[in-house]
Amino acid sequence: MSLWTNDQALPTTQWAHVFRSRGDTIELKQIPVGSPGPDEVLVQMEYSGVCHTDPHAWKGDFPATPKSNLVGGHEGVGLVAAVGSQVNGLRVGDTVGIQWINRTCGVCEFCSTGRQPLCPKLQLSGYMVDGTFQQYCICKADNAVRIPSGISLEAAAPVLCAGITVYKALKESEVQPGEIIAIVGAGGGLGSLACQYAKACGHKVLALSSGAAKRRMCLYDLGADYFVDYKSPDVAEKVKRVTGGGPHAAMIVSSVEEPFHQATQYIRPGGTIVAVGLPPGKICTDLFQMVTQRINIKGSYVRNRDETEEALAIIIKAGISVQYEVVDFSKLPNIYDQMEKGTMKGRAVLRIGKTLTRSPVRESSFCRDLHFLPKQTNGITGLTAKSAISGALERAIERAGRDFRSDTVTVPTEAVMEAIVNASTFGDDIYDEEGDAAVNAFQDKVKALTGKEAALFVVSGTQGNQICLRTHLHQPPHTILLDYRAHVQTWETGTIPVLSQATVTSVEPKNGVHLTLDDVKDRIVEEGNFHFPPTRVVSLENTLSGSILPLKHAREISNYVRRVRVPPGRAPIAMHLDGARLLEGIIAEGVTAREYLDCFDSASICISKGCGAPMGSIIVGTREFIDRAKWFRKMFGGATRQTGMTAAAASAAMEHTLPLLPKVHALTRRVADYLHRIGYEFLMPVDTSMIVIDLKKTCITGDDIMFYCK
Repeated sequence: MSLWTNDQALPTTQWAHVFRSRGDTIELKQIPVGSPGPDEVLVQMEYSGVCHTDPHAWKGDFPATPKSNLVGGHEGVGLVAAVGSQVNGLRVGDTVGIQWINRTCGVCEFCSTGRQPLCPKLQLSGYMVDGTFQQYCICKADNAVRIPSGISLEAAAPVLCAGITVYKALKESEVQPGEIIAIVGAGGGLGSLACQYAKACGHKVLALSSGAAKRRMCLYDLGADYFVDYKSPDVAEKVKRVTGGGPHAAMIVSSVEEPFHQATQYIRPGGTIVAVGLPPGKICTDLFQMVTQRINIKGSYVRNRDETEEALAIIIKAGISVQYEVVDFSKLPNIYDQMEKGTMKGRAVLRIGKTLTRSPVRESSFCRDLHFLPKQTNGITGLTAKSAISGALERAIERAGRDFRSDTVTVPTEAVMEAIVNASTFGDDIYDEEGDAAVNAFQDKVKALTGKEAALFVVSGTQGNQICLRTHLHQPPHTILLDYRAHVQTWETGTIPVLSQATVTSVEPKNGVHLTLDDVKDRIVEEGNFHFPPTRVVSLENTLSGSILPLKHAREISNYVRRVRVPPGRAPIAMHLDGARLLEGIIAEGVTAREYLDCFDSASICISKGCGAPMGSIIVGTREFIDRAKWFRKMFGGATRQTGMTAAAASAAMEHTLPLLPKVHALTRRVADYLHRIGYEFLMPVDTSMIVIDLKKTCITGDDIMFYCK
C-alpha cells in the first residue's frame, strides 16, 4: 500500500516507545512497521494523548497481564496509510483516531448490542496489542474513530479517552437537563471536560476540586455553577447546603479514594454515583441507606466508536475547550514521572509525525479555539533570510485560514518566504538572452513533471490560457469549442474575441458534471461550409469547480479530435487544457501529469491556487509552440524583469504543497459528508478540495449563508 501517492512507499521501520515487561525501562527505539490484516487499517500517527491508564498499564497494575515488548498508548490520531483488502468506508489519507478498544469479536451479545467494551475477546490498545506511542499503528477498521472537521488533531486525541470517558459517564448518570451533577476532580484533565460536557447538555454543575486557582478555573473558565473544596471540613454538609439537598448525580474522576466515600454521604436520595477514577482501595457505604434512599452506584468505562464520534461532535458544536499541552514524542518518560509525582497539569499530547523533531517544544497549555491549530510563535518581529516568518505574515496566515472565498486566497508558507528571501538570481527575463536561472530551473522542473518539450512561466492563469489560445490560432475565422462553464470564457473578462478574434462554441455536458466524447463530437465544426467558422481549438478544463475531468474521457475526446481531417496545409485541431487545478485533479484521481497531458498540445497550470504560490502559472507545449508563445507573452504585457523570486516561490510552493494535497482532499470529503448529513445539496461532486453548495435546492439565500458563516 502507498501512503499518499503511488510512488511514495511506506517505511519498513519506525520509532516507538517500547517496554519489555511490566515496570521495565521504556525505550525509544526502532521497530518494524506492521502490515494491516484484511479488516484492519495502518494509521500514521500524528499525535497521541497520554492517559493515567498508560503508566498503570506499564507498571502492571491491572488484573490482566500486559503483553511483552509492548508499545503503549490508546488515544492517538493520525492519517490512514494503508487499508486491508476487506475494508470499506476508509481510504488512504482519511483522518482517524485509535482508542482503548482496538479489536472486538463483533458477533457476541455485547458487540451486537453496542456494548463492545464488555466483549470477552476484547483487545486493548497499549495493553494487549501495540498502541499509539509509535509512528505507525494498526487498528481494526470498524473501531477506527472518524475524526470530524472543526477540531485540531492534537485537541481530538484526548477526547478519544478522556472525552468519551466523561461523556459516557454523564449518560450513565441519567441526570436530566436542569438537574445538578457533581464533578469530583473538576480541576483536572478529565474533570475540565466533564464540566463542559455537563454544561453543554443543560445540567447545573457542582465542581469539587481544591485550591483558589482551581476554584477560579472551574467557575470562570469552565462555567460551573457551584464550587466546593473537597479538602475542607464537613464537605458533605457544604455540598448539601449549596445544592439545596445534594446533587442529583455525582461523577468521580478523582484518582484518590476519599472522594468516593464523601459522595455516598451527600448524594440526593434517588441519585446516582458514577465511578470513573481508578484509585487503589475500596468504596464503603451504608447498605441500609443505599437501599432505602435508592442510591445507585455505577462504574463507567469507555464506549464504542459511534459514541466517541458523538462525543467529538458535541465538543465542536458546544465549543468545548480541551486542556492539553503538546510535547515532543521523546518526552514520554518525563510525562510518566510527572504523573507519578502528581505534578501533571491537564493532558499531555505527544507530537509524533513521520519525522521526529527531538526538540523540547511545548505548545498551547490551554487551547480554547479548536478550529485552528495552537499558535506557534517564534518571537520574530522582522523578516530575515534565516527565518522568514514575520508577525504580519503570521497574522495573514491566520486570516487566510478562515477565508473560504477561493483556493487563490493564500499566503506564503515559511518555506516559500525563505525561497523568496534567499533567491540568488536576479536576472532580467527580457534583456538576458539566457533568461533568469531560477525561472529556467522551475521551467525545467515542470517539463520533467509533464513530459512536454518546453515550458514558459507567466504571471497568471488567465494570461497563460489566453497566450496558449492565441498561439494556436493564426488567421480568422476560427472558433474554440469548450464547456459552457469554462473559466477561459466566463471568468477571463471576455478576452477570447478581443485578443484572439475567435468565436466560442459552448457545450453543456449531458451528465451535468464534465464533457464526454458524445458532447464534443457533434459540435465540432469542420471546414467546408463558409457559413460557420471552423473549430481550431478544443479547450477542456481540469478540475472544474473542484470536479475532475477523468483521464478516460479526456483521452477519448483527444483521440477523436486528433483524427478529424483538415485541409492540406492546415494544422490539426489543437487540444488545450485549462489546468488551473490540474495538480489537484491528477493527485485525487491517481494518475500522472505526464499521462494526462499526453492528451493535450498545450496546457496552462496555475501554481498560485492549489499550490499556494504568491503568483504565477506555467504553460507547456512543444518547443516550437513555446517559442511562438513568448511573442504573445510580450504582446500581452507578461514579460517581467526580476522574475527569479517569483519562480523560486512557485517552485518551493509546489514542493511543499503537493505531498499535502491528499490530506486536504480527505478533509474536504469529511466536511462534505457532514454537510450532506445535515441537509445540504451540492452543485458538483466533491472530488478534490472544493465544495460547491446548491443554495436553491437547500432553500437558503446567499445573504443568509454569508450572515450565518460570519
